[in-house]
Amino acid sequence: MKATLEFDEQDELMDAINGSKWRLIVWELDQDLRGILKHGYIGSREATESEIEMADYCRTKLRELISDDGLNLEP
Repeated sequence: MKATLEFDEQDELMDAINGSKWRLIVWELDQDLRGILKHGYIGSREATESEIEMADYCRTKLRELISDDGLNLEP
């Protein structure tokens, strides 16, 4: 598939070029938060109750924002 995109600003072009990098970063963050929720650890230490609650809030909010814009993290 081919597409031609035109941009008025360099920043807009760079956002389009780097879109897949942003998606990968967001996916990695989602997976880190998932790991905290699933296993209860941050790195090698046990997460506190408040850290687990915050990880749950952040992951829920992240997925809500993604869904609200009609996006998804799954390949």
